[in-house]
Amino acid sequence: MTIQNLHHIMNPVSIAVVGASEKKGSVGACIMDNLVSGGFKGELFPVNPKYSRVSGFDAVARVEDLEAPVDMAVIAVPMQDVPGVVAECGQKKMQGCVVISAGPVRPGDPENKIWSSIRQVARDTGIRIIGPDSVGIINTRAGLNASFMHTLPLPGKVAFLSQSGAVSTAVLDLALREKVGFSHFVNLGSGLDVDFADMIDYLGSLSEVESIVMYVESLTNARKFMSAARAVSRVKPIIVLKSSRAGVGFDPCEDEVYDAMFQRAGILRVHGFDALFDCAEFLAKQKRPRGGRLAIVSNAGGIGMMALDSLAGSGIKPADLTPSTIHALDGLLEDRWRRTNPIEVLQETSPEKYIEVVKICIKADEIDGLLLLSSPVGTYDSTALASPLVKLLKTTPFPVFTAWMGGVNSDRSRAIFNREGIITYETPERAVQAFLNLYQYGRNIQMLQEIPDRTDKRLDIDRSAAAGAVKRGLASHPPSDTWLAGKLLAAYGIVVAPDKGFARPDYELQISMVNHPLFGPVLQFGMGGALSEVVRDTAMALPPLNRILAGRVMEATRISRVFDGYKQISPVDIALLEEMLIRISRMVSDFPEIKSLTVNPIQVKEGRVVVANARAKVEKTLVQAAGHLIISPYPWWQESEFVTRDKEKIFMRPVRPGDAEQIIGLFSDLSPETVYLRFFSPIKRISKTLLIRLTQIDYDREIALMALAGKGEQKKIVGVARIIFHPAGERGEFALVLADDWQGKGIGRVLLKRALVSAQKYGLKHIYGPVISSNTAMLALGQKLGFAVKRDPESSEYKLEINLKDLDQAGR
Repeated sequence: MTIQNLHHIMNPVSIAVVGASEKKGSVGACIMDNLVSGGFKGELFPVNPKYSRVSGFDAVARVEDLEAPVDMAVIAVPMQDVPGVVAECGQKKMQGCVVISAGPVRPGDPENKIWSSIRQVARDTGIRIIGPDSVGIINTRAGLNASFMHTLPLPGKVAFLSQSGAVSTAVLDLALREKVGFSHFVNLGSGLDVDFADMIDYLGSLSEVESIVMYVESLTNARKFMSAARAVSRVKPIIVLKSSRAGVGFDPCEDEVYDAMFQRAGILRVHGFDALFDCAEFLAKQKRPRGGRLAIVSNAGGIGMMALDSLAGSGIKPADLTPSTIHALDGLLEDRWRRTNPIEVLQETSPEKYIEVVKICIKADEIDGLLLLSSPVGTYDSTALASPLVKLLKTTPFPVFTAWMGGVNSDRSRAIFNREGIITYETPERAVQAFLNLYQYGRNIQMLQEIPDRTDKRLDIDRSAAAGAVKRGLASHPPSDTWLAGKLLAAYGIVVAPDKGFARPDYELQISMVNHPLFGPVLQFGMGGALSEVVRDTAMALPPLNRILAGRVMEATRISRVFDGYKQISPVDIALLEEMLIRISRMVSDFPEIKSLTVNPIQVKEGRVVVANARAKVEKTLVQAAGHLIISPYPWWQESEFVTRDKEKIFMRPVRPGDAEQIIGLFSDLSPETVYLRFFSPIKRISKTLLIRLTQIDYDREIALMALAGKGEQKKIVGVARIIFHPAGERGEFALVLADDWQGKGIGRVLLKRALVSAQKYGLKHIYGPVISSNTAMLALGQKLGFAVKRDPESSEYKLEINLKDLDQAGR
């Protein structure tokens, strides 16, 4: 199944409404009315045996009676009839169905025959299904309102996804009041087939969508979700409100894992419906903050301090005004202000002076965001201030938003701001939180795109010894949990030595792991020892880890504040602790049989570290290594060696984030002609954005094999072959680049061939790639490997394409 179908669902030329009705108040009638009133320009085909015409359109009794090809169907019939209707839609070669029908359908229930039947039809025919129990879908750009929501939202560039119909309609109501526009509204309902990952992939590919806001109740495929979210969040903000933070069956640890997962994916998690909508409004109306330096302008001292207190609670300091900004404000406010941030413009000051203060702040380089506050004190007319502010606020280089406090007296001002697309809130606290949320998103993305230092160190691991320990642990008479943990850790270079522990350590740490049914192995680091359950100071992490990620999870704990030394406590070797986390991460990644692991206590005394105790449990599983992780790990199986015809040994391995410096080195070895042949433009240097894209690989979505020549410190990258998977199916696009001095040695043929072999293992079937007509060497190589060489009808260049089933017949 592919997301290509989703284009036809969200941009249909023709729609069948199964269950269309003339009965006022019915779902079928509402859907027909919404499609017509929403401005859908395509063909509508009502399907209902009770009618010959519905809403002025000719109706048929059954889907099988439709004569013309139809893109998709909206289904609103009794739940027990849905499997048969979906089967008929599949037989008619429709791309998808939006199932409005609701009933006792829940994912993962093997006894639910209706659920199983619908899913089987989807698998057999390839038809995609949104729902059941969906309130429908909306695409404002296409004039598509295939839902029973009461109205169409305003056009915009924010997409909204939700599992809850009630949340969808509530967001739509607020959006209309606040004049917030949306590109898409999609209610996934029970999520039998199309899920959040599918929609993130699809929406992420659309230029008209600039950000995605989601309400999530549950996820069923965390790895698929992570892969999609990590790919899209780098270029478009993703905001999520995840429910079930409390109540019956609430697991606080699981909720913390969701936090860790969202952060690792570059997603901003907000808490509360107001925060979700505020972020949606911010993304729809404002620029994203470039930093956290917020300036506050207020017409009263009290409300300015309210905003400042809210900012202080987050750990973020307000913008420090520079001497030049203070001097400019002095000339305007004289001695009637405190010469600090918040900037107080007292009530008796004219609106004109307030506006001049704002102009000074807009020119200040030390400000990343501006919050304007007003309170209707005495005879102060806030409307007289709001009206002239609007035009000025549309010219700012950073986000500016307002909080016009009060009720009836401030409603007119807020209406002015909303009408002109200026964000406005009723309280300073809510305004500050909205700014902080978007600032935190920026920090998440910054961390996601952080380029790690080059670390070529290979871990000294005895995998066969670990496999032996796991095998003995799975035996009918397993050894003790302590013995098993000791053997596993020793195989990964960590010694458990209770006899070398300290009677009175400076402090104790712990590292633990549990194998969660949804998230796979989840690591926990923090304070250890006997009181670790009482004084809970831990942070979660998802493997695989590198040094940046290991350091980040350590920094999230309070105990980490003593790692650099504190009073009589000596500094600890932080790199050693990071490596311990990385080794354990690697171990639980290599062996899905490990059910749980507890390394506690890890004693620290005078900077020395001793693992004093550990326990582990294993259990049988059918899952192969890496299949249990929700983040694709480094694919060790792609590593190999070969010898060139000049007897030079070449080592090939996948690209890693730490290869950034080496990639720059490869680029510097390319002639201008080679750069042009590879990148189709005369690039003079690799930007940071491109470097991140070239080195931070999602191994579930891309093969990036590089060839290294030389020994030790002299080893350098001489070529890279890539195959980027197409999200719409079993296709991939290849690219190949070789340093000029290493061309003609057979490296390119072996490198690309092994990338193609890897693509076969991932299930890809067709690989293609554009080639400039002057690149005769690449055209010749493609023919040797079995590629068909064709002229690209959309350009004057060539296109190489190969069916991977033909790969073994060529290029030996």
